[in-house]
Amino acid sequence: MAFARRLAILPGGLGGLGSITGKKLREQGARLAILYAPFETPRRDELLQAGYGTVENSEALRTYECDITSPESVQLAFNTLEKEMVTPLSSAEKAFPSILINTAGYVSLSDMETTPPEETMKHLSTNVLGPMLCSQAFARLYFAASKAASEKLSTSPPPPGRIVSISSQAAHVALHRHGAYCASKAALSGLSRSMASEWGGRGITANTVSPTVAWTSLGQKAWGEDSVREAFLKNIPTGKFALPEEVADAVLFLCQDSSGMINGADIRVDGGFTIR
Repeated sequence: MAFARRLAILPGGLGGLGSITGKKLREQGARLAILYAPFETPRRDELLQAGYGTVENSEALRTYECDITSPESVQLAFNTLEKEMVTPLSSAEKAFPSILINTAGYVSLSDMETTPPEETMKHLSTNVLGPMLCSQAFARLYFAASKAASEKLSTSPPPPGRIVSISSQAAHVALHRHGAYCASKAALSGLSRSMASEWGGRGITANTVSPTVAWTSLGQKAWGEDSVREAFLKNIPTGKFALPEEVADAVLFLCQDSSGMINGADIRVDGGFTIR
């Protein structure tokens, strides 16, 4: 399998897009470290069961509470998952930290002239600072694991590092009442390109996937009303929203070993919305 004995770390991995991406990675042999937000703690078991069909930590899947906007919380989560999944005493439980999928995000709608500063900061903290902190922690973990693997002459070369961040069509075009969200996703794209530039020569590629509205439970709740849905769909050349599986497939493509020359790129899973 493509990702056997590789560790995929998913901040936001209990969400709709996160869990579907995680399941697809698991089907290809990856072991999963799911980072979930403190506010999800009361529903952790429910969300884990719905997304992955289990509530138990195992060799193949473990969960870690983590506030991705806190440097201390992120480092604690990465330190713990390193001990449990990267360098455990049992060699059978070891997995190489190869993949990071930044799926956690935040959005709220407001008119530009009345968007509160705290809402702008919440967008930037969750959608930019969070992915940056997680990517930094992942890079440190990957570089250390690669160095350790290289020092063992009998082992094969370390697998490539892959960072994929879920961006949005909002990174490319203005969306009404989405000012802070558009700004944060555009910033995420710039962050990803910078990571690609600095880390590409050290084994890690960094890319983004920018979907239109994904037809998750949240997407259906926001766009389920016929008049609202039809008005938006008129602007998508394919005439439909993205299925979560379609977004996840784009993410998995970027995680493949064969995608090594795709670096600093963005895949728009938007049915052509941003070409008009």
